[in-house]
Amino acid sequence: MNHHAIIRRHLAILRMVQPPFLFPTKKQLLERLQAEDLDKVSPRTIERDIKEIQENYGIRIKSCPRRKGYYLEKPQDEDLSNFGQFLQLLERSERLAFLTHSTDALRTSQYLLLEENQRTHELEHLPVLWEALRSQRQLSFHYQTFGSPQSKLYQLDPLLLLEYRNRWYLATWDQADVRFKTFGLERMREPQLTETTVQIDRRPEFLALKQDGLGVFIGPEQQVTEVVLRVDSTMRPYLKTVPLHLSQTTLEESREGMVVSLRIVLNNELEMAILAYGEHIEVLEPQELREKMKLRVREMARRYEA
Repeated sequence: MNHHAIIRRHLAILRMVQPPFLFPTKKQLLERLQAEDLDKVSPRTIERDIKEIQENYGIRIKSCPRRKGYYLEKPQDEDLSNFGQFLQLLERSERLAFLTHSTDALRTSQYLLLEENQRTHELEHLPVLWEALRSQRQLSFHYQTFGSPQSKLYQLDPLLLLEYRNRWYLATWDQADVRFKTFGLERMREPQLTETTVQIDRRPEFLALKQDGLGVFIGPEQQVTEVVLRVDSTMRPYLKTVPLHLSQTTLEESREGMVVSLRIVLNNELEMAILAYGEHIEVLEPQELREKMKLRVREMARRYEA
């Protein structure tokens, strides 16, 4: 059976039954699958897919007699954002399945130019990291920071895996330092699962901090600040379609460009993101960030004056 078609059906069903609940009937689900060119489906196919979704992903889709339709059963202690993350993961799997399960999959390489990844060894750690996260047990590992002559041994509470700029990181809680720490998987050595269990789940606290900033290095000591940027007409379409941050809102817009506001933590990742747009973005507020960017631009110009 076509693996790509199965994932596409599962995605289509999950999107229809997720909140806000519309309680689609079996007929409506069937019509949706047929509209997505999945015409070889039947009511039995939908019943089988719902069963497979529960068995494969642990997600329950139930029928509501009163509303006469299907809905996603969400446990009371389950964060809806977790389901959104799962959908993103399944969508990536669908895109990969499309390339590798076509009838002429070997020929697809003629039409692809993939980025070379020399850090494949970082993914070797995923099984033990996943087991630490799943069993909520502390993880020990050696880690060498950039610029440090030797590695250091850590034993920390694992929180979650995150991806940023094509790199994988492990977010942790350090009980000794009483703070969150994030580690790049490519610099992690000899990760070992310990018998010490995690006492407090600090993921909600970390996620709350993470949504206020760019990058992976976020701490509670960092304050959310309003950042105002002027974007010229060249980069306006890019910033409108791919905002710098989820909090981005447009304050003004004209033929010359637009002015946007962000509610965000000031950190190095934000500065680097602004610098990536070169002369097309100007920091208007706060003055602290404007001065930092001015110094960085002057230093860049000095290097080209020689």
